[in-house]
Amino acid sequence: MILYDSNFAAPNPYTVRLFAHERGGLNFQAETIDLANLANRALSYRTAVNARGEVPALRLDDDRIVTEITAICEYFDEIATGGRSLIGQTAEERATVRMWTRRVDLEVAEPMVAWWRGGADAEAYYRGNRVLTPAAQQDNRLIADRGLNQLDDDLSGRDFLCGDRPMMADILLYGFMATSVSVVPWLNPPGRTNVAAWFQRMADRPASAKALDSFEAQVSLAPNSAA
Repeated sequence: MILYDSNFAAPNPYTVRLFAHERGGLNFQAETIDLANLANRALSYRTAVNARGEVPALRLDDDRIVTEITAICEYFDEIATGGRSLIGQTAEERATVRMWTRRVDLEVAEPMVAWWRGGADAEAYYRGNRVLTPAAQQDNRLIADRGLNQLDDDLSGRDFLCGDRPMMADILLYGFMATSVSVVPWLNPPGRTNVAAWFQRMADRPASAKALDSFEAQVSLAPNSAA
């Protein structure tokens, strides 16, 4: 099994790395893709790994390719040995985690990324490899701001979105916020006190620092009973 990882902490690769570190009990190989220089858009990668040019991607032992970060994370969750699930132990827990994961993705992560992709920095970075929407930039900020305002209310009295520990929803949201806060100045203002406190709790976790680094070629993560 090979995880195609990136050479810097972009939102999608960081999210999968953070999930793997939090989940533990995983063994796989990793191959670093030069995302900074758009190696994922090269014909060789699109032909051999993923026609959509997405990173990360996971090559299974039967040579099938799995993409999309929530799909990769759920696969890791199912094959991990020991530790505690980050998707949920029961049908009710899984439904709740998936609900929150969908909410934070649609209401915050996607519009926030779309806002950045509407700017000049994104145009220079992608070099024509994405169709950007600068005319929608202000709308995307308002959508993300509204989502964060709602989230600030939702987090009142809670340490994490789905209970007493981080789950897939927390990991996805933090993965996108932590890797974007330096280029999205309006993302985490002090006025959203509950979001700011949640963000700090996530930042203080050892896995959050570990996930900043790309995986080595061979990855072996011990089961994390404290997840």
